[in-house]
Amino acid sequence: MSDDLSGLGTVLVTGGAGFIGSHLVDRLVAGGARPVVLDDLSGGDPGNLPAGVPLVCIDIANPASIDRIAEVGPDAIVHAAAQVSVPRSMAEPARDRAVNLIGTANVIEAARHSGGSRVVFVSTGGGIYGETDEPASEERLPAPKSFYSIHKYAAERYLELSELPHAIARLANVYGPRQRTDLEGGVVAILAERLVSGNPVTIYGTGEQSRDFVHVADVVSALVAMLQTPEHGLWNVGTGTSTTINELLAVAEEVFGPATEVEHLPARAGDVFSSCLAVGKIARDLGWRPEISLGEGLRTLRPVNAGADYPDFESGEEADLS
Repeated sequence: MSDDLSGLGTVLVTGGAGFIGSHLVDRLVAGGARPVVLDDLSGGDPGNLPAGVPLVCIDIANPASIDRIAEVGPDAIVHAAAQVSVPRSMAEPARDRAVNLIGTANVIEAARHSGGSRVVFVSTGGGIYGETDEPASEERLPAPKSFYSIHKYAAERYLELSELPHAIARLANVYGPRQRTDLEGGVVAILAERLVSGNPVTIYGTGEQSRDFVHVADVVSALVAMLQTPEHGLWNVGTGTSTTINELLAVAEEVFGPATEVEHLPARAGDVFSSCLAVGKIARDLGWRPEISLGEGLRTLRPVNAGADYPDFESGEEADLS
């Protein structure tokens, strides 16, 4: 994969002021591409963006977003804007559908208006596959357990039927700098914040539920590879390694210090017990492999409440730990 991204031209990133999107924008700027961000700033922060990157402020679920994207005339679109909370999707399925399904339909229509822009869609792997006793390949039949995952899966089908040049990235549990502990509720970000602040850690369920944790820098590399390839397709983006929440807590305690208290509450509706993604296909097709271990990745975090005692950290689908 080339470090020179100038050949990508203008790349519109929906949700580009948010967690994954802003890291991608950084990479596009560094590589010489011309990113434009579309974000309603409900979860994103303009402070995440490099100086000079244009920002179009609008909700992706708003039909007017079609014309706003078409006005940019992007060569490619990375669609990362989403409602990402599983519990919120279960409580407000209509809003989740508006953002994750109708919003994707708007992006597809805008890509058509822009002359057939390539669309890279940021989807979910763990949610779509449901329970997995072993790493799930792209051929595994979907078994979503939440409205979030249902709408993401339907959005994938919309994109495949569009006949646009496209790539679908089914992500594992992403973590890294800039992940919020409220709106996104990333389990790693929440855990790091609670350990640093000395607050009790809450685990929903036994803690033996497992996830595939992939660092945001590795995810960005995969998204760039999907922008650069002429192939159309669907690829998992994870590590192929399953880590229980209890194991995650143990590694995090080595980095951030021991928990003052660990409380267990009942598991929640929509949560998957075991999730892990096979990544052989993306390695074969695009030459991508994860490079950052969990221990290394945790050391890139600077939790929201971290103070001056943590100078070595760089500045988080679930609330608390599940």
